[in-house]
Amino acid sequence: MSQEKIDAYKKEKSGRKQAIAKHKKRVKIAKISGIIVAVAIVAAIVGGILWNNFGGSDSAAADASSVEVSVEAGAEDSAVESTEETSAEDGAAEASEADAGASAASSN
Repeated sequence: MSQEKIDAYKKEKSGRKQAIAKHKKRVKIAKISGIIVAVAIVAAIVGGILWNNFGGSDSAAADASSVEVSVEAGAEDSAVESTEETSAEDGAAEASEADAGASAASSN
């Protein structure tokens, strides 16, 4: 081996214990933080389920508000549909008048 390679090997060997110790610390920190994140996610899911089942607002009030919203949305939908039907009828009437006018002009 050349002298450069020998020097690099000795330098790496002398710092090997510190490098291994740093690596072990990083792995331990990663494991602990991963466990904390997993526990937080599970707690959030369980808390949300429990809140929806036992806590929060009265379910009757929530149901009533959703019924009001759906009734209002239904009224708006029917108003839009009636407007579309009216405009379709107007378009059909204009088309029939145009056809009548065209047939009268061709007969002249």
